[in-house]
Amino acid sequence: MKLGVGTCNGTFGELIQGVFGDSPFLVSLPIKVKSTALFLPNSKSEKISSLSLSAKPKSERACQLLLQKYNIQTGGKLLITSDLPEGKGMASSSADLIASLRAVAACHALMIDENVISEITSTIEPSDGIMYRELVAYDYINGRLIEVIGQLPTMILLGIDTGGTVESTIFNQFPKNYNSEEKQLFLQTLYLLKEGVQKKDLSFIFKATTISAKINEKRLAKPFFEEMLKIAEENNGGVVIAHSGTVIGILLSPDKSEQELRFIITKIKETTGKKVNVYWVGIEEDGEYNEERRGAVQ
Repeated sequence: MKLGVGTCNGTFGELIQGVFGDSPFLVSLPIKVKSTALFLPNSKSEKISSLSLSAKPKSERACQLLLQKYNIQTGGKLLITSDLPEGKGMASSSADLIASLRAVAACHALMIDENVISEITSTIEPSDGIMYRELVAYDYINGRLIEVIGQLPTMILLGIDTGGTVESTIFNQFPKNYNSEEKQLFLQTLYLLKEGVQKKDLSFIFKATTISAKINEKRLAKPFFEEMLKIAEENNGGVVIAHSGTVIGILLSPDKSEQELRFIITKIKETTGKKVNVYWVGIEEDGEYNEERRGAVQ
């Protein structure tokens, strides 16, 4: 046994979210903001307790379930730090859970895969599919992988927080009552997203995210939605949101010049009065997530 370390990226909401047939599904938008967990084993106790400033009972429970699955009868101390704000739709809770499971697995040299993580997290709460390296369509209620989509092309994301918080576990309990037209649109968004990823055609991705965001606006309206939609359309981009959160952003081509980005950021600030966070999202050709490149355009 040794000190275990685990990390997990958060998200800027979802590229798309709705229903696939009768199954709820989402495709998360991962960003390079993460939770980190440290796990220090204690062979004299079977209890897992948190050293974090705020209580982390869900993560403690998840780690206990992992140890039980492998018949490991030792506990330990769990320390979680995170740059992800809570209640915004940025997968802070999912990232905590997954980082914690990875830390315990590293401590005990357990070769757990995404399916094991999904199995455990789904017993705790509805979870984002961010345990998978690639983009996936994921049944967040039942913890089921629906389809692997692939690697997201590089894009620029300009995001704001509209304010307040949303308790996603409560929001997800409410029926969404999608009509037949909306269900067909969800199939279209999934098709467009897959085509956009496969062909690296950002226009397909932008169209998919915008359709999904518009449908969700009927269930959880966001301040400045119409204003952000107009700015996105004026700049050949797409609107992306946290479907059960408070953040909203604009996805843009990475070919935008620094001058163009400065103009768009200024327009968002003047229109919403909100701070604009700049992210580079997607995968480079070498298969690694881009780091956020903020300084030049903020």
